[in-house]
Amino acid sequence: MEKRPWYRSDGFFTILCIILPPIGYIVVLANKKRLKHDNWVGLLTVATITMALWLIKFLPGQWGTILFLTAAGIYGYHKLLKKFKKDK
Repeated sequence: MEKRPWYRSDGFFTILCIILPPIGYIVVLANKKRLKHDNWVGLLTVATITMALWLIKFLPGQWGTILFLTAAGIYGYHKLLKKFKKDK
């Protein structure tokens, strides 16, 4: 196992993607070749979800709540469908 500096560790990238998603995107994309595919996809997913929540804050009025609840409903619906397909 190679020794990496703290600023290139997976934990640091994850925290960066959660706290500052735009900068997290840049860092993850810049380090794509240094990361394993699974880690890269996971970090990109975390940055995308956090960025979506971040952008909801800037929507006017109740649009943020409406979009968040709609996305949560769609996600739950798809999880439910997958569960029923596995049972059959």
